[in-house]
Amino acid sequence: MITAEIITIGSELLKGSTLNTNAQFLSRELTQLGFSVNLQISCDDQIYAIATHLGQALLRSDVIIVTGGLGPTPDDVTRDALAQYFKVPLLFSKSQYGQIKKLYGRHLLKVPALVRKEAMYPENAIPLINRFGIALGFYIPLRQKILIALPGVPRELESMMLTLIKPLLKRFFPDLETKPKIVARTVGVSEPEVMRKLGKSFFKDNFEFGIYPETGEVALRIYADHQSIIDRLSRHIRKKLRDSLYALEEISLSAAVGKLLQSRNRTLAVAESCTGGLLSSEITRIAGASRYFKGGLTAYRNEIKVALGISKTTLSKQGAVCEEVAKGLATHIRKRMNTDYGIGITGIAGPGGGTAHKPVGLVWISLATPNKVIAHKYIFWGDRTAVQIRATKKALELLWRHLLHKEPV
Repeated sequence: MITAEIITIGSELLKGSTLNTNAQFLSRELTQLGFSVNLQISCDDQIYAIATHLGQALLRSDVIIVTGGLGPTPDDVTRDALAQYFKVPLLFSKSQYGQIKKLYGRHLLKVPALVRKEAMYPENAIPLINRFGIALGFYIPLRQKILIALPGVPRELESMMLTLIKPLLKRFFPDLETKPKIVARTVGVSEPEVMRKLGKSFFKDNFEFGIYPETGEVALRIYADHQSIIDRLSRHIRKKLRDSLYALEEISLSAAVGKLLQSRNRTLAVAESCTGGLLSSEITRIAGASRYFKGGLTAYRNEIKVALGISKTTLSKQGAVCEEVAKGLATHIRKRMNTDYGIGITGIAGPGGGTAHKPVGLVWISLATPNKVIAHKYIFWGDRTAVQIRATKKALELLWRHLLHKEPV
């Protein structure tokens, strides 16, 4: 296997101020290309630290991607560290500076003198023009190895990786082979249940197996040396996990539901209380969601629920968290927005507000269709965020099962 290593630069990563999504993204993309990612390292914004980690990385890895520290401020020292390590001066990229001037010009702004630094690169490097932002990227070919430096801004890094780096790596390593792979995504089933359903016979061949529980879901990622093994495993997964398997590809549950709605030419609207708009947000993360999602209402306070059509008497006698309110939310939002389906969510996300009769984590979720209205009661565990995520996933699961005519959750 051709090995790869990722070095993310930034004190904010070490202090926990910033989530390191760049390492996750790069690892996933490199793995899909066929590289074996053997190490991820985060290090401080210090020239000595960067040079030390770089020297070690060059001894053990074929591809080293360094991200971050290419900005204009004094703590952005990545380009200086690399130039010092290779004992070369920094050069100025007129092409990148022209790109910078265009970006500032769109806002009728003059380029600050400090920003000129972002167009610099080591003399032994080949520039990678950043058309998605300001900081110049670059790469340094080193015989059979390659060092790549990319900006730390996630949007810029991801765009440059997809448009520039992946084609570059394919040219640099023409013999790179992608291992046959399975991604299986399940919902409504726990990690132990997945393992029990797969059974011992699933593991009779040699392959790389990973099981990854997420809030409300479980994902499987499997790599094998031969397609015949992958084919057998795929058949086994379809058979044993058919009641919870929503995709054999790397997509989200909301995307899978969106595909089903679009293929059936159906529309959806939602009214949510305790999830605070999270369900609408999850649905609209998918490009093109407007084809099947008309809109959502965050009916947080009771007067908004009443305005939607919930009875004051019901709210007074039974409270906002009950089956009738959930059904009312789903029914009224479906009628108001003239959709095929309506989802209503009401519950107690916590940490306060619970009682012995209605504990924290209690959530009612309802689905209204042209023919019927159903509702289910759940008690989710975890903190406030976990309860909201679990309720959102369960609402999507409820609709997914209905669309596929599976058993109710």
